[in-house]
Amino acid sequence: MNKIEEIKQRLAEVAHKDSVSEEMKLTELGLDSLDVVELLLKLEEEYDVHFDDVDMSNLVTVGDLLGAISAQLK
Repeated sequence: MNKIEEIKQRLAEVAHKDSVSEEMKLTELGLDSLDVVELLLKLEEEYDVHFDDVDMSNLVTVGDLLGAISAQLK
């Protein structure tokens, strides 16, 4: 399993769903703004990626999050 699929699976677990789509808003996963910040901090630690303040405000959907991570993993 690649890292992006691994992250999608973890997001599904957080949301207590079988899967998540890239079109889903992070709020649809049951995450409030504090939860999103905590999630981003965990992802930074685990995957050696970084989200600056501008990135955080632009991360609305699962696809936005995965795109930001994917760009840094390449």
